Amino acid sequence: MQEFVSFGLQGALIRQLAWLPQGYELVPESTVMTSGRLRTVMLRLEAAAGSYVLVKLGRHLALKEQAPILTMLRHGGTPSLVAERWRRLESYAHARGRTEYQATNRSITLHRGAVRGQAPSRVENLLLHGFMVGLLEAIGVEGITSVVLPSHGSGVTMVRNGKLVKVRDFAGRGLRWRISWQSFVPVSPGYPFMANMPGTAPPAIVGRPVIRKLAAILEADVGRGWTIDEVASQLDTSARTLQRRLQNANTRFSDLMRLTRVREACRLIGGTQMSIGEIGYWCGFTDNAHFSRDFRRLVGMPPSVYREAYLGHAGLTRA
Repeated sequence: MQEFVSFGLQGALIRQLAWLPQGYELVPESTVMTSGRLRTVMLRLEAAAGSYVLVKLGRHLALKEQAPILTMLRHGGTPSLVAERWRRLESYAHARGRTEYQATNRSITLHRGAVRGQAPSRVENLLLHGFMVGLLEAIGVEGITSVVLPSHGSGVTMVRNGKLVKVRDFAGRGLRWRISWQSFVPVSPGYPFMANMPGTAPPAIVGRPVIRKLAAILEADVGRGWTIDEVASQLDTSARTLQRRLQNANTRFSDLMRLTRVREACRLIGGTQMSIGEIGYWCGFTDNAHFSRDFRRLVGMPPSVYREAYLGHAGLTRA
């Protein structure tokens, strides 16, 4: 549950409890929600209403809530990119549970494991099961069927052709499941978090046409783990040719990627209320230390100091 707590999604989960019969009775008033307490709430929910309700809750969370992290996860892309963004979020939050995945044209299989300690509990896995179903539906996947794949015995269908199956209980932790679908027509919601660029951000990428085209590709999805082969393909050239052109322009792919990410971070720091951690994740950094190091290198100050300076320059104060 650490990922949900670290990025403020526990509040969204509690809000989604309102449509359940038990409602807020599961969460005492003024409770400070830790990862452990959130897990306890989910255990009580499963015991009272059945396993399928956790899948339903996770699905509602992904589809209905408007938290910045959810906007990031739902921002275009493909099923594989959604799974990759979630895996990077787990790493960024230093969560104990980690999700691996394998994708085909019409299915994705996810498997939960642990970096240290005990494997994730069933309530965590069921919640994430529904959460991934909701994220895929949000980007345009339709006709979903999802099946828990136990180590022994038959699979347990949780969603069939887009409709929830009311499974009360089943054996095992639900560590592995497969989501398949009938069709996928990508949704293009437009780039989120539009704001003015602070004047003290690093200068924009200029130079040869190939450099400007490369920058536009990177800026279109700055949080993606781009490889030079992927961008070369979009530029209708080879990775070797692109590297040579970058060398001739006295730059490197990694330098352009870093500059693009820091520029976007400056824009979001100055133009949104997102937390520094949320911005670092959205811009593709592996953790806060990596974000702060690259930001300081290009801007000359840590992200938090940049925000204070920007707010002061704009004549604003913190609430």
